[in-house]
Amino acid sequence: MAGFLQLSATRGFESVSLRTLAREVGMQAPSIYSSFPGGKDEIVAESLRWFTHAFAYDLLAGAEKATSAEEYWAALVEGHLAQQLQRPEPNIWDLLIATDKVARFLRDEVRAEADLWTSLHQDMYIAAADEMGLKLSASTVQQILTLLDGVGRWADRSGRDRELSLLTDRAVALTLSILEINAEIRSAV
Repeated sequence: MAGFLQLSATRGFESVSLRTLAREVGMQAPSIYSSFPGGKDEIVAESLRWFTHAFAYDLLAGAEKATSAEEYWAALVEGHLAQQLQRPEPNIWDLLIATDKVARFLRDEVRAEADLWTSLHQDMYIAAADEMGLKLSASTVQQILTLLDGVGRWADRSGRDRELSLLTDRAVALTLSILEINAEIRSAV
């Protein structure tokens, strides 16, 4: 699954065929065809599941060490940033989900599963904000996730761990200021 996502991220989703994938992961094409009788659609579905599971596992592993809502929030942000900056898969996952919103190419059960995982991820942020005494609307969640998903476009990064720590501090401050600004706007209305 990682091979498919990495290949899609580097060469483009449309250029990945089952033969290309087989060659990339060191398998014979017939093995890929027999492992995934549903073809590329099945590989896409399994890749989305694999990525979502890995993302959620990493996010929860970091967040379980938190002893306060603020630490939990920071752990969510750090986990999100680490995924976005250290792996190519989040970009292709975002592309596949966005493409499905327009072209509706995913099977209904895969789409429902992706929607469930997305909503659970959003709920983690909502719960942390609620514990900090701040209300997080759906719109505000989208603002925060857009900021975090786009970290590769706004962060100066050469790959050192110290930079990830500084970026996390910056992203935590930015996301908390989004929460505070939206709280001020709601109370002024």
